Amino acid sequence: MALKIKEWVRLPGYLLAALILGSVVVGKPPVEKSHSLSLVTMVPLLELERKLIDILENYTNAVEEKLQAVRSQIPLMRSENEKGKQDAISYLSNPLNSFSLIRRLHVDWFQWRKFMEQPVGIPQMQNLDSWLQELPTKTDLWEACTGVARIQRTYNLKISDFIEGRINGKQYNASMSCGDIFAVGHHLAQENKTSEAIQWLQEVSPLLQEDLLIIPKHLAIEEFEVLKLLAETHFREEHYSKALTLLDNCLKMKPQDAHVLRLRRKTKDLLENQPVPTLEETKQKEVPDTYKIGCRGMFKKPTRLHCFYNFTTTPFLRLAPLKTEQVGLNPYVVLYHDMLSAQEISVLIDKAAQNMKNARTHTLYPTNKSRGRTAKAHWFNKENNKLTRRITRRIQDMTGFDLTDSEELQVINYGIGGHYYTHSDYFNFASANYTRKLTTQAAILGDRIATVLFYLTDVEQGGATIFVNVGYSVYPRAGTAIFWYNLDADGNGDPLTRHAACPVIVGSKWVMTEWIRERRQIFIRPCLPRSKEPSPKS
Repeated sequence: MALKIKEWVRLPGYLLAALILGSVVVGKPPVEKSHSLSLVTMVPLLELERKLIDILENYTNAVEEKLQAVRSQIPLMRSENEKGKQDAISYLSNPLNSFSLIRRLHVDWFQWRKFMEQPVGIPQMQNLDSWLQELPTKTDLWEACTGVARIQRTYNLKISDFIEGRINGKQYNASMSCGDIFAVGHHLAQENKTSEAIQWLQEVSPLLQEDLLIIPKHLAIEEFEVLKLLAETHFREEHYSKALTLLDNCLKMKPQDAHVLRLRRKTKDLLENQPVPTLEETKQKEVPDTYKIGCRGMFKKPTRLHCFYNFTTTPFLRLAPLKTEQVGLNPYVVLYHDMLSAQEISVLIDKAAQNMKNARTHTLYPTNKSRGRTAKAHWFNKENNKLTRRITRRIQDMTGFDLTDSEELQVINYGIGGHYYTHSDYFNFASANYTRKLTTQAAILGDRIATVLFYLTDVEQGGATIFVNVGYSVYPRAGTAIFWYNLDADGNGDPLTRHAACPVIVGSKWVMTEWIRERRQIFIRPCLPRSKEPSPKS
Protein backbone atom coordinates (compact mmCIF):
# COMPACT_ATOMS: atom_id res chain seq x y z
CA MET A 1 0.00 0.00 0.00
CA ALA A 2 1.51 3.31 -1.09
CA LEU A 3 1.80 6.12 1.44
CA LYS A 4 1.93 9.81 0.65
CA ILE A 5 4.93 11.81 1.83
CA LYS A 6 2.90 13.55 4.57
CA GLU A 7 1.66 10.18 5.85
CA TRP A 8 5.23 8.87 6.07
CA VAL A 9 6.27 11.90 8.11
CA ARG A 10 3.47 11.35 10.63
CA LEU A 11 4.44 7.75 11.37
CA PRO A 12 6.20 6.97 14.68
CA GLY A 13 9.93 6.37 14.30
CA TYR A 14 9.95 2.65 15.01
CA LEU A 15 7.09 2.02 12.57
CA LEU A 16 8.75 4.10 9.88
CA ALA A 17 11.96 2.08 10.25
CA ALA A 18 10.01 -1.16 10.17
CA LEU A 19 8.18 -0.12 7.02
CA ILE A 20 11.48 0.65 5.31
CA LEU A 21 12.64 -2.85 6.22
CA GLY A 22 9.36 -4.31 4.99
CA SER A 23 8.75 -6.21 8.24
CA VAL A 24 5.53 -4.65 9.57
CA VAL A 25 2.14 -4.51 7.91
CA VAL A 26 0.51 -1.09 8.21
CA GLY A 27 -2.86 -1.03 10.00
CA LYS A 28 -2.21 -3.79 12.57
CA PRO A 29 -1.66 -2.12 15.95
CA PRO A 30 -1.00 -4.16 19.12
CA VAL A 31 -4.01 -6.22 20.18
CA GLU A 32 -5.74 -5.04 23.37
CA LYS A 33 -5.65 -7.88 25.91
CA SER A 34 -6.19 -6.03 29.23
CA HIS A 35 -3.12 -7.69 30.72
CA SER A 36 -3.24 -5.91 34.09
CA LEU A 37 -6.77 -7.06 34.97
CA SER A 38 -5.63 -10.57 35.95
CA LEU A 39 -2.31 -11.78 37.31
CA VAL A 40 -2.63 -15.18 35.66
CA THR A 41 -2.93 -13.63 32.19
CA MET A 42 0.17 -11.52 32.86
CA VAL A 43 2.34 -14.64 33.22
CA PRO A 44 2.99 -14.91 29.43
CA LEU A 45 4.41 -11.37 29.51
CA LEU A 46 7.45 -12.67 31.39
CA GLU A 47 8.12 -15.16 28.58
CA LEU A 48 7.61 -12.37 26.03
CA GLU A 49 10.13 -10.20 27.86
CA ARG A 50 12.63 -13.10 27.89
CA LYS A 51 12.31 -13.42 24.10
CA LEU A 52 12.85 -9.69 23.64
CA ILE A 53 15.94 -9.80 25.87
CA ASP A 54 17.28 -12.67 23.76
CA ILE A 55 16.72 -10.59 20.63
CA LEU A 56 18.59 -7.66 22.19
CA GLU A 57 21.44 -9.96 23.20
CA ASN A 58 21.67 -11.33 19.67
CA TYR A 59 21.75 -7.75 18.42
CA THR A 60 24.66 -6.91 20.74
CA ASN A 61 26.50 -10.01 19.52
CA ALA A 62 26.09 -8.83 15.93
CA VAL A 63 27.33 -5.36 16.85
CA GLU A 64 30.27 -6.77 18.82
CA GLU A 65 31.21 -9.02 15.91
CA LYS A 66 31.41 -5.97 13.64
CA LEU A 67 33.34 -3.99 16.25
CA GLN A 68 35.76 -6.85 16.71
CA ALA A 69 36.40 -6.96 12.97
CA VAL A 70 37.35 -3.28 13.06
CA ARG A 71 39.31 -3.37 16.30
CA SER A 72 41.41 -6.34 15.20
CA GLN A 73 42.66 -4.42 12.15
CA ILE A 74 43.31 -1.01 13.70
CA PRO A 75 46.58 -2.04 15.53
CA LEU A 76 47.97 -3.63 12.34
CA MET A 77 47.05 -0.63 10.22
CA ARG A 78 48.45 1.84 12.75
CA SER A 79 51.68 -0.17 13.11
CA GLU A 80 52.28 -0.11 9.35
CA ASN A 81 51.50 3.61 9.20
CA GLU A 82 53.86 4.42 12.10
CA LYS A 83 56.64 2.41 10.44
CA GLY A 84 56.34 4.57 7.35
CA LYS A 85 56.20 7.84 9.26
CA GLN A 86 59.51 7.16 11.05
CA ASP A 87 61.43 7.63 7.77
CA ALA A 88 58.98 8.32 4.99
CA ILE A 89 61.52 8.49 2.13
CA SER A 90 63.27 5.31 3.14
CA TYR A 91 59.91 3.55 3.61
CA LEU A 92 58.46 4.67 0.27
CA SER A 93 61.68 4.00 -1.63
CA ASN A 94 60.80 0.35 -1.38
CA PRO A 95 58.28 -0.34 -4.18
CA LEU A 96 56.50 -2.95 -2.10
CA ASN A 97 55.67 -0.34 0.54
CA SER A 98 54.75 2.48 -1.85
CA PHE A 99 52.61 0.18 -3.99
CA SER A 100 50.83 -1.20 -0.94
CA LEU A 101 50.08 2.32 0.30
CA ILE A 102 48.51 3.32 -3.04
CA ARG A 103 46.50 0.11 -3.19
CA ARG A 104 45.30 0.42 0.43
CA LEU A 105 44.14 3.99 -0.05
CA HIS A 106 42.46 3.30 -3.39
CA VAL A 107 40.84 -0.06 -2.58
CA ASP A 108 40.74 -0.84 1.15
CA TRP A 109 39.29 2.45 2.38
CA PHE A 110 36.40 2.29 -0.06
CA GLN A 111 35.72 -1.18 1.30
CA TRP A 112 35.92 0.14 4.86
CA ARG A 113 33.38 2.81 3.93
CA LYS A 114 30.99 0.16 2.62
CA PHE A 115 31.60 -1.95 5.73
CA MET A 116 30.84 1.01 8.03
CA GLU A 117 27.56 1.88 6.33
CA GLN A 118 26.25 -1.69 6.39
CA PRO A 119 23.33 -1.82 8.87
CA VAL A 120 23.81 -4.09 11.86
CA GLY A 121 21.13 -6.26 13.44
CA ILE A 122 18.58 -6.26 10.62
CA PRO A 123 17.42 -9.85 11.36
CA GLN A 124 17.15 -9.01 15.07
CA MET A 125 15.07 -5.88 14.38
CA GLN A 126 12.80 -7.85 12.07
CA ASN A 127 12.38 -10.46 14.81
CA LEU A 128 11.59 -7.72 17.31
CA ASP A 129 9.03 -6.18 14.96
CA SER A 130 7.26 -9.53 14.70
CA TRP A 131 6.49 -9.33 18.45
CA LEU A 132 5.24 -5.72 18.47
CA GLN A 133 1.60 -6.77 18.34
CA GLU A 134 2.06 -8.78 21.56
CA LEU A 135 3.33 -5.81 23.57
CA PRO A 136 1.02 -4.15 26.13
CA THR A 137 -0.92 -1.21 24.72
CA LYS A 138 -1.53 2.30 25.95
CA THR A 139 -4.74 1.03 27.56
CA ASP A 140 -2.78 -1.66 29.39
CA LEU A 141 -0.46 0.97 30.86
CA TRP A 142 -3.46 3.14 31.76
CA GLU A 143 -5.08 0.26 33.65
CA ALA A 144 -1.81 -0.66 35.39
CA CYS A 145 -1.25 2.94 36.52
CA THR A 146 -4.85 3.11 37.73
CA GLY A 147 -4.34 -0.09 39.75
CA VAL A 148 -1.15 1.16 41.43
CA ALA A 149 -2.75 4.53 42.26
CA ARG A 150 -5.83 2.72 43.60
CA ILE A 151 -3.73 0.67 46.01
CA GLN A 152 -1.91 3.73 47.35
CA ARG A 153 -5.09 5.81 47.61
CA THR A 154 -7.37 3.20 49.16
CA TYR A 155 -4.92 2.11 51.84
CA ASN A 156 -3.37 5.57 52.37
CA LEU A 157 0.14 4.21 51.84
CA LYS A 158 3.10 6.55 52.07
CA ILE A 159 4.36 6.97 48.50
CA SER A 160 8.05 7.19 49.41
CA ASP A 161 7.77 3.85 51.23
CA PHE A 162 5.65 2.29 48.51
CA ILE A 163 8.13 3.01 45.71
CA GLU A 164 10.98 1.54 47.80
CA GLY A 165 9.07 -1.72 48.36
CA ARG A 166 7.90 -1.05 51.93
CA ILE A 167 4.24 -1.89 51.47
CA ASN A 168 1.95 -1.62 54.45
CA GLY A 169 4.83 -2.07 56.86
CA LYS A 170 6.47 -5.02 55.08
CA GLN A 171 9.67 -4.76 53.03
CA TYR A 172 9.67 -6.57 49.68
CA ASN A 173 12.51 -7.29 47.28
CA ALA A 174 11.09 -4.89 44.69
CA SER A 175 11.02 -1.17 44.00
CA MET A 176 9.86 1.35 41.41
CA SER A 177 12.20 3.03 38.92
CA CYS A 178 12.01 6.70 37.92
CA GLY A 179 10.19 5.61 34.78
CA ASP A 180 7.62 3.70 36.86
CA ILE A 181 7.00 6.62 39.21
CA PHE A 182 6.82 9.17 36.39
CA ALA A 183 4.33 6.99 34.48
CA VAL A 184 1.95 6.92 37.47
CA GLY A 185 2.33 10.67 38.06
CA HIS A 186 1.80 11.45 34.37
CA HIS A 187 -1.30 9.23 34.33
CA LEU A 188 -2.80 10.96 37.38
CA ALA A 189 -2.10 14.36 35.84
CA GLN A 190 -3.91 13.30 32.65
CA GLU A 191 -6.84 12.08 34.77
CA ASN A 192 -7.02 15.53 36.46
CA LYS A 193 -6.08 14.04 39.83
CA THR A 194 -3.49 16.74 40.24
CA SER A 195 -3.06 16.60 44.01
CA GLU A 196 -2.18 12.91 43.77
CA ALA A 197 -0.01 13.52 40.70
CA ILE A 198 2.07 16.04 42.63
CA GLN A 199 2.80 13.51 45.38
CA TRP A 200 4.13 11.02 42.82
CA LEU A 201 6.00 13.45 40.57
CA GLN A 202 7.90 15.12 43.41
CA GLU A 203 9.47 11.73 44.17
CA VAL A 204 11.08 11.52 40.71
CA SER A 205 13.63 14.36 40.65
CA PRO A 206 15.70 13.21 43.69
CA LEU A 207 16.17 9.80 42.03
CA LEU A 208 17.10 10.93 38.51
CA GLN A 209 20.88 11.12 38.98
CA GLU A 210 20.97 7.73 40.67
CA ASP A 211 18.83 6.31 37.87
CA LEU A 212 21.31 7.48 35.22
CA LEU A 213 24.00 5.27 36.79
CA ILE A 214 22.05 2.07 36.12
CA ILE A 215 20.10 2.69 32.90
CA PRO A 216 21.17 3.98 29.47
CA LYS A 217 20.55 7.60 28.60
CA HIS A 218 17.93 6.85 25.96
CA LEU A 219 15.73 5.17 28.59
CA ALA A 220 16.20 7.85 31.25
CA ILE A 221 13.46 10.34 32.15
CA GLU A 222 14.48 13.88 31.22
CA GLU A 223 14.57 16.18 34.27
CA PHE A 224 13.13 19.03 32.22
CA GLU A 225 9.99 16.98 31.45
CA VAL A 226 9.54 16.06 35.12
CA LEU A 227 9.86 19.65 36.33
CA LYS A 228 7.58 20.97 33.58
CA LEU A 229 4.81 18.48 34.36
CA LEU A 230 5.20 19.09 38.10
CA ALA A 231 4.94 22.86 37.49
CA GLU A 232 1.78 22.33 35.39
CA THR A 233 0.12 20.26 38.12
CA HIS A 234 1.01 22.83 40.80
CA PHE A 235 -0.43 25.51 38.50
CA ARG A 236 -3.70 23.59 38.15
CA GLU A 237 -3.83 23.22 41.94
CA GLU A 238 -3.31 27.01 42.21
CA HIS A 239 0.07 26.57 43.93
CA TYR A 240 1.44 29.45 41.90
CA SER A 241 4.52 30.12 44.03
CA LYS A 242 5.74 26.52 43.75
CA ALA A 243 4.89 26.45 40.04
CA LEU A 244 6.92 29.63 39.43
CA THR A 245 10.02 28.19 41.13
CA LEU A 246 9.81 25.03 39.04
CA LEU A 247 9.31 26.98 35.83
CA ASP A 248 12.39 29.07 36.58
CA ASN A 249 14.38 25.85 36.96
CA CYS A 250 13.01 24.65 33.62
CA LEU A 251 14.14 27.84 31.91
CA LYS A 252 17.69 27.32 33.21
CA MET A 253 17.73 24.10 31.18
CA LYS A 254 15.84 25.38 28.12
CA PRO A 255 15.69 29.19 28.18
CA GLN A 256 13.79 29.46 24.89
CA ASP A 257 11.02 26.93 25.52
CA ALA A 258 7.88 28.75 24.38
CA HIS A 259 5.41 26.69 26.44
CA VAL A 260 7.33 27.24 29.67
CA LEU A 261 7.72 30.97 28.97
CA ARG A 262 3.97 31.39 28.39
CA LEU A 263 3.08 29.39 31.50
CA ARG A 264 5.57 31.37 33.61
CA ARG A 265 4.09 34.68 32.45
CA LYS A 266 0.57 33.48 33.27
CA THR A 267 1.68 32.06 36.63
CA LYS A 268 3.37 35.32 37.64
CA ASP A 269 0.26 37.35 36.78
CA LEU A 270 -1.99 35.04 38.80
CA LEU A 271 0.46 34.96 41.73
CA GLU A 272 0.34 38.75 42.04
CA ASN A 273 -3.47 38.65 42.25
CA GLN A 274 -3.84 35.49 44.34
CA PRO A 275 -5.50 36.01 47.76
CA VAL A 276 -3.70 34.77 50.86
CA PRO A 277 -5.16 31.35 51.83
CA THR A 278 -6.90 31.11 55.20
CA LEU A 279 -5.71 28.78 57.96
CA GLU A 280 -8.71 26.46 57.38
CA GLU A 281 -7.84 26.13 53.68
CA THR A 282 -4.26 25.14 54.42
CA LYS A 283 -5.24 22.42 56.90
CA GLN A 284 -7.71 20.46 54.78
CA LYS A 285 -7.27 16.71 55.16
CA GLU A 286 -8.83 13.71 53.49
CA VAL A 287 -11.83 12.25 55.29
CA PRO A 288 -11.94 8.55 54.29
CA ASP A 289 -15.30 7.16 53.22
CA THR A 290 -16.81 3.94 54.51
CA TYR A 291 -15.28 1.95 51.67
CA LYS A 292 -11.74 3.07 52.51
CA ILE A 293 -12.34 2.63 56.25
CA GLY A 294 -13.41 -0.97 55.66
CA CYS A 295 -10.54 -1.77 53.32
CA ARG A 296 -8.06 -0.37 55.83
CA GLY A 297 -9.36 -2.81 58.47
CA MET A 298 -10.95 -0.12 60.63
CA PHE A 299 -14.45 -1.64 60.96
CA LYS A 300 -15.50 -2.61 64.48
CA LYS A 301 -16.27 -6.32 64.61
CA PRO A 302 -19.86 -7.24 65.55
CA THR A 303 -20.27 -8.79 69.00
CA ARG A 304 -22.32 -11.78 70.23
CA LEU A 305 -21.26 -13.96 67.32
CA HIS A 306 -20.27 -17.59 67.59
CA CYS A 307 -19.08 -20.62 65.63
CA PHE A 308 -20.98 -23.88 65.32
CA TYR A 309 -21.42 -27.04 63.25
CA ASN A 310 -24.30 -26.83 60.78
CA PHE A 311 -25.95 -30.27 60.59
CA THR A 312 -29.56 -29.18 59.93
CA THR A 313 -29.77 -27.58 56.47
CA THR A 314 -29.96 -30.94 54.65
CA PRO A 315 -30.11 -34.55 55.93
CA PHE A 316 -26.60 -35.24 54.59
CA LEU A 317 -25.12 -32.74 57.07
CA ARG A 318 -26.02 -35.04 59.95
CA LEU A 319 -23.18 -37.22 58.71
CA ALA A 320 -20.82 -34.41 57.63
CA PRO A 321 -21.66 -31.11 59.37
CA LEU A 322 -20.15 -27.89 58.10
CA LYS A 323 -17.86 -25.68 60.17
CA THR A 324 -19.75 -22.39 60.34
CA GLU A 325 -18.68 -18.97 61.62
CA GLN A 326 -21.13 -16.09 61.96
CA VAL A 327 -19.90 -12.89 60.30
CA GLY A 328 -22.99 -10.81 61.11
CA LEU A 329 -26.64 -11.23 62.06
CA ASN A 330 -28.35 -8.36 60.23
CA PRO A 331 -27.94 -9.07 57.42
CA TYR A 332 -27.22 -12.70 58.15
CA VAL A 333 -23.77 -13.57 56.73
CA VAL A 334 -21.88 -16.76 57.57
CA LEU A 335 -18.42 -18.07 56.71
CA TYR A 336 -18.04 -21.79 56.01
CA HIS A 337 -14.61 -23.36 56.58
CA ASP A 338 -12.90 -26.20 54.67
CA MET A 339 -15.36 -26.15 51.77
CA LEU A 340 -12.83 -26.89 49.03
CA SER A 341 -9.71 -29.04 49.11
CA ALA A 342 -6.34 -27.90 47.75
CA GLN A 343 -6.66 -30.38 44.87
CA GLU A 344 -10.13 -29.12 43.92
CA ILE A 345 -8.89 -25.53 43.99
CA SER A 346 -5.90 -26.41 41.82
CA VAL A 347 -8.14 -28.03 39.18
CA LEU A 348 -10.53 -25.07 39.13
CA ILE A 349 -7.74 -22.53 38.74
CA ASP A 350 -5.89 -24.55 36.08
CA LYS A 351 -9.02 -24.94 33.96
CA ALA A 352 -10.12 -21.32 34.38
CA ALA A 353 -6.67 -19.89 33.61
CA GLN A 354 -6.80 -21.29 30.08
CA ASN A 355 -9.68 -19.04 28.97
CA MET A 356 -10.02 -15.89 31.08
CA LYS A 357 -12.15 -13.00 29.79
CA ASN A 358 -12.65 -9.48 31.11
CA ALA A 359 -15.16 -9.54 33.96
CA ARG A 360 -17.99 -7.04 33.66
CA THR A 361 -20.81 -5.86 35.88
CA HIS A 362 -24.11 -7.56 35.11
CA THR A 363 -26.61 -5.28 33.37
CA LEU A 364 -29.38 -5.74 30.84
CA TYR A 365 -26.96 -4.15 28.38
CA PRO A 366 -23.86 -6.36 28.72
CA THR A 367 -21.82 -4.33 26.23
CA ASN A 368 -21.46 -1.54 28.79
CA LYS A 369 -18.04 -1.55 30.37
CA SER A 370 -17.48 -0.52 33.97
CA ARG A 371 -14.21 0.47 35.59
CA GLY A 372 -15.80 -0.33 38.96
CA ARG A 373 -14.64 -3.92 38.46
CA THR A 374 -11.12 -4.86 37.41
CA ALA A 375 -10.67 -8.60 37.01
CA LYS A 376 -10.94 -11.47 34.53
CA ALA A 377 -13.31 -14.40 34.81
CA HIS A 378 -14.28 -17.79 33.42
CA TRP A 379 -17.73 -19.40 33.64
CA PHE A 380 -18.09 -23.11 34.47
CA ASN A 381 -21.14 -25.12 33.51
CA LYS A 382 -22.22 -26.76 36.78
CA GLU A 383 -22.93 -30.02 34.97
CA ASN A 384 -19.63 -29.92 33.08
CA ASN A 385 -17.73 -32.53 35.10
CA LYS A 386 -17.66 -34.48 38.35
CA LEU A 387 -15.92 -31.67 40.24
CA THR A 388 -18.46 -28.95 39.41
CA ARG A 389 -21.36 -31.35 40.10
CA ARG A 390 -19.80 -32.19 43.46
CA ILE A 391 -19.39 -28.49 44.31
CA THR A 392 -23.01 -27.83 43.31
CA ARG A 393 -24.23 -30.51 45.73
CA ARG A 394 -22.03 -28.95 48.41
CA ILE A 395 -23.62 -25.53 47.81
CA GLN A 396 -27.06 -27.14 48.13
CA ASP A 397 -25.99 -28.55 51.50
CA MET A 398 -24.73 -25.12 52.59
CA THR A 399 -27.83 -23.19 51.55
CA GLY A 400 -30.71 -25.65 51.34
CA PHE A 401 -31.65 -24.13 47.97
CA ASP A 402 -32.47 -25.75 44.62
CA LEU A 403 -29.69 -24.77 42.16
CA THR A 404 -31.30 -26.20 39.01
CA ASP A 405 -31.96 -22.82 37.37
CA SER A 406 -29.27 -20.80 39.11
CA GLU A 407 -26.34 -19.21 37.35
CA GLU A 408 -23.14 -20.97 36.37
CA LEU A 409 -20.07 -20.92 38.57
CA GLN A 410 -17.88 -17.90 37.86
CA VAL A 411 -14.15 -18.15 38.69
CA ILE A 412 -12.44 -14.76 38.96
CA ASN A 413 -8.81 -13.65 39.18
CA TYR A 414 -7.82 -10.09 40.07
CA GLY A 415 -4.85 -8.15 38.70
CA ILE A 416 -2.89 -5.04 39.73
CA GLY A 417 -4.94 -3.38 42.46
CA GLY A 418 -7.85 -5.59 41.35
CA HIS A 419 -11.14 -4.62 43.01
CA TYR A 420 -14.92 -4.55 42.68
CA TYR A 421 -16.40 -1.33 43.98
CA THR A 422 -19.49 -1.19 46.24
CA HIS A 423 -22.43 -2.96 44.60
CA SER A 424 -25.44 -5.20 45.18
CA ASP A 425 -25.84 -8.68 43.77
CA TYR A 426 -29.63 -8.36 43.42
CA PHE A 427 -31.47 -6.57 40.60
CA ASN A 428 -34.53 -5.62 42.70
CA PHE A 429 -37.08 -6.79 40.15
CA ALA A 430 -39.85 -6.59 42.80
CA SER A 431 -39.19 -2.93 43.59
CA ALA A 432 -41.60 -0.27 42.34
CA ASN A 433 -38.54 1.74 41.33
CA TYR A 434 -37.42 -0.92 38.83
CA THR A 435 -38.48 0.47 35.45
CA ARG A 436 -36.56 -1.61 32.90
CA LYS A 437 -38.37 -4.24 30.88
CA LEU A 438 -37.55 -7.73 32.14
CA THR A 439 -36.10 -10.25 29.73
CA THR A 440 -37.89 -13.58 29.40
CA GLN A 441 -35.07 -15.35 31.22
CA ALA A 442 -35.10 -12.84 34.11
CA ALA A 443 -38.89 -13.18 34.48
CA ILE A 444 -38.62 -16.98 34.64
CA LEU A 445 -35.62 -17.28 36.94
CA GLY A 446 -36.36 -14.33 39.21
CA ASP A 447 -33.91 -12.24 41.17
CA ARG A 448 -30.75 -13.39 42.96
CA ILE A 449 -32.02 -14.55 46.34
CA ALA A 450 -28.59 -15.43 47.74
CA THR A 451 -24.86 -15.43 47.01
CA VAL A 452 -22.13 -17.96 47.78
CA LEU A 453 -18.56 -16.68 47.40
CA PHE A 454 -15.66 -19.16 47.59
CA TYR A 455 -12.10 -18.04 48.24
CA LEU A 456 -9.67 -20.14 46.21
CA THR A 457 -6.43 -18.53 47.47
CA ASP A 458 -5.00 -16.70 50.44
CA VAL A 459 -4.13 -13.06 49.76
CA GLU A 460 -1.01 -11.72 51.44
CA GLN A 461 -2.27 -8.14 51.73
CA GLY A 462 -5.59 -6.52 50.88
CA GLY A 463 -8.44 -8.09 48.91
CA ALA A 464 -11.00 -8.20 51.74
CA THR A 465 -14.75 -8.48 51.09
CA ILE A 466 -16.50 -5.72 53.02
CA PHE A 467 -20.18 -4.97 53.64
CA VAL A 468 -20.03 -1.19 53.73
CA ASN A 469 -23.43 -0.44 55.30
CA VAL A 470 -22.99 -2.73 58.31
CA GLY A 471 -19.24 -2.87 58.87
CA TYR A 472 -18.54 -6.56 58.10
CA SER A 473 -15.21 -7.60 56.64
CA VAL A 474 -13.99 -11.03 55.52
CA TYR A 475 -10.40 -11.70 54.42
CA PRO A 476 -9.64 -14.33 51.76
CA ARG A 477 -8.53 -17.72 52.99
CA ALA A 478 -8.25 -20.63 50.59
CA GLY A 479 -11.07 -23.15 50.89
CA THR A 480 -13.55 -20.94 52.79
CA ALA A 481 -16.87 -19.61 51.50
CA ILE A 482 -19.21 -16.85 52.61
CA PHE A 483 -22.99 -17.03 52.19
CA TRP A 484 -25.69 -14.39 52.52
CA TYR A 485 -29.28 -13.66 51.47
CA ASN A 486 -29.84 -10.78 49.03
CA LEU A 487 -33.67 -10.57 49.25
CA ASP A 488 -36.19 -10.26 52.07
CA ALA A 489 -39.46 -12.19 52.44
CA ASP A 490 -41.21 -9.89 49.93
CA GLY A 491 -38.51 -10.38 47.32
CA ASN A 492 -37.09 -6.89 47.77
CA GLY A 493 -33.36 -6.33 47.69
CA ASP A 494 -31.70 -5.81 51.06
CA PRO A 495 -29.50 -2.66 50.85
CA LEU A 496 -27.58 -3.86 53.91
CA THR A 497 -25.97 -6.49 51.69
CA ARG A 498 -24.15 -3.91 49.55
CA HIS A 499 -20.56 -5.05 49.48
CA ALA A 500 -17.21 -4.51 47.78
CA ALA A 501 -13.99 -6.34 46.98
CA CYS A 502 -11.12 -4.21 48.30
CA PRO A 503 -8.07 -3.73 46.06
CA VAL A 504 -5.45 -6.48 46.21
CA ILE A 505 -2.17 -5.06 47.51
CA VAL A 506 0.11 -8.10 47.32
CA GLY A 507 -0.98 -11.55 46.20
CA SER A 508 -3.09 -13.31 43.59
CA LYS A 509 -6.76 -13.35 44.53
CA TRP A 510 -8.93 -16.12 43.07
CA VAL A 511 -12.61 -16.44 43.97
CA MET A 512 -15.59 -18.43 42.71
CA THR A 513 -19.15 -17.13 42.87
CA GLU A 514 -22.55 -18.80 42.69
CA TRP A 515 -25.61 -16.55 42.40
CA ILE A 516 -28.80 -18.42 43.34
CA ARG A 517 -32.06 -17.44 41.61
CA GLU A 518 -35.32 -17.21 43.57
CA ARG A 519 -38.08 -18.89 41.50
CA ARG A 520 -37.31 -22.51 42.45
CA GLN A 521 -36.98 -21.53 46.11
CA ILE A 522 -40.64 -20.50 46.47
CA PHE A 523 -41.50 -23.35 48.87
CA ILE A 524 -38.10 -23.74 50.56
CA ARG A 525 -36.94 -20.16 51.12
CA PRO A 526 -36.54 -19.12 54.76
CA CYS A 527 -38.75 -16.47 56.34
CA LEU A 528 -36.35 -13.57 56.12
CA PRO A 529 -37.05 -10.20 57.78
CA ARG A 530 -38.11 -7.24 55.65
CA SER A 531 -35.13 -5.14 54.63
CA LYS A 532 -34.49 -1.72 56.06
CA GLU A 533 -32.61 1.19 54.63
CA PRO A 534 -29.14 1.46 56.13
CA SER A 535 -28.72 4.13 58.74
CA PRO A 536 -26.23 6.84 57.73
CA LYS A 537 -22.73 6.27 59.07
CA SER A 538 -20.58 9.05 60.45
